[in-house]
Amino acid sequence: MTYLERYIKENGPTLSGKLIEMMVSEGKSVSKVAARKQLSRLKGDIFRVKGLFADGQFLFHHKEIFASEGYYEGLRDALKKSGKQYYIILQALDFHSGQIKISQLPSYSISPVQDLKGHITYSTVINKLLNLNLIHQDEEFISISGVISNGSLNTNKSKGIELAKNFLLIQFNDWSRKIGLVAYNSSKFHSTFGNYQFNFVSPSYIGSLPTINNSKIIPAFVIADILIGNTINEFQVEFFINKIKTLKFRKNVAHFIPFLIVDSIDTKALNLLKSEGVVVGFVNELFGEKYKDLLNSLINLVTNAGAILKKNPEAYLDLILKLNKLVDGKTNNLRGDLFELAVGYYHGRICNSIDIGKLINHKGLQREIDVFGLLANKIFISECKGYNHKVDKEEIDTWLGEKIPVIRKWILDQPSISDKEIIFEFWSTGGYTTEAIELLEKRKSTTKKYVIEYFDLENMIAKSKEINSKKFTEILRDYYIKELN
Repeated sequence: MTYLERYIKENGPTLSGKLIEMMVSEGKSVSKVAARKQLSRLKGDIFRVKGLFADGQFLFHHKEIFASEGYYEGLRDALKKSGKQYYIILQALDFHSGQIKISQLPSYSISPVQDLKGHITYSTVINKLLNLNLIHQDEEFISISGVISNGSLNTNKSKGIELAKNFLLIQFNDWSRKIGLVAYNSSKFHSTFGNYQFNFVSPSYIGSLPTINNSKIIPAFVIADILIGNTINEFQVEFFINKIKTLKFRKNVAHFIPFLIVDSIDTKALNLLKSEGVVVGFVNELFGEKYKDLLNSLINLVTNAGAILKKNPEAYLDLILKLNKLVDGKTNNLRGDLFELAVGYYHGRICNSIDIGKLINHKGLQREIDVFGLLANKIFISECKGYNHKVDKEEIDTWLGEKIPVIRKWILDQPSISDKEIIFEFWSTGGYTTEAIELLEKRKSTTKKYVIEYFDLENMIAKSKEINSKKFTEILRDYYIKELN
């Protein structure tokens, strides 16, 4: 075993740049060129990871540690040092408690979502991270891999942060158009500007910012991203500053006003943003202290939904009423995101315990249970769709064929609950197509190993009366039915 092989085996994954520096500085009259040649001859038990690191570096590691905890820790550390565009994705996932919607993650990347000369595209970055098993992707979310999460993955908290961000986007749009900062009804969420994605993009015609080209007015743009739920440091704003700097130095990009909306930030990060001309919008200063407190309550409710809906179910009802009052009914736009809490409220009144957004894994197949309720002799597995349209046969097919079998097998493998009666429920505020109902009725009548139930709004109103909650009935009528009519 050579000296280099021994060093890599004993010290774990090591970047070629560090190895070259070490070899040159040892006083053995080894030049950088000679050091690179020695590294190029490393074979056998020494593997290399390439195509990710600055200056064409490789990451060397011994084959014995491949896919081990040490391997992934070394890989992540190497990306932090020399693979910025990849590491910033991992950092964004960490900040958002390990999970972000596929459609929203590009906003927190320094990579363009559209081709841009000299830059690696966002899709390329994501594909490489997937191949390295550092992230996972399903139909809706990208999550940080358990091998590097260090316990940071909390899907309920990430959903709470997402809900709060959605409210903020609606409120920021309303605020910016009311003061004339942006053109009315022109804003787009999770959209592109200058090849990069932002949470908020809208044309602006204020002051001297627009330009004229061949008698045509070219608007400026207001662009914004949101970071909430944690105190922000200077490293966590790097993605935004990098995007802004790139846009500033490009030709033929419209004028723009960059906003970063935050709830808590340290002094270094704040000064760094201001030095780059970024408008830092504090939630409490833009919309009031009550609004900030309400968003924190929303994040907390979603994060701890199972416990709160069981022990203090009125907290959910009070929060919905406060949201409607404070944001003037705009919560109707987010009824789908909050609907599983409504179903959770119902089951919290009848079950011994409930869980919201429960993730289960059966032989490598992961599924999410919207509402998981337990009684002494029964299990309720509820699928919740707060739609303003009817659920079609295809979606029911997916539920029956891809979700139910995996969840049922998982339950049967749990000794503490395997003997309970299993009830699979589908709750849809928008109702069902005729074909979907026919399929549900057929499976309901022919399935013997478990129970299938489905509910539309009319059924839900009846069920809310069963638990004798006037507030809950009122919310169903005002918050869902009104929107559908």
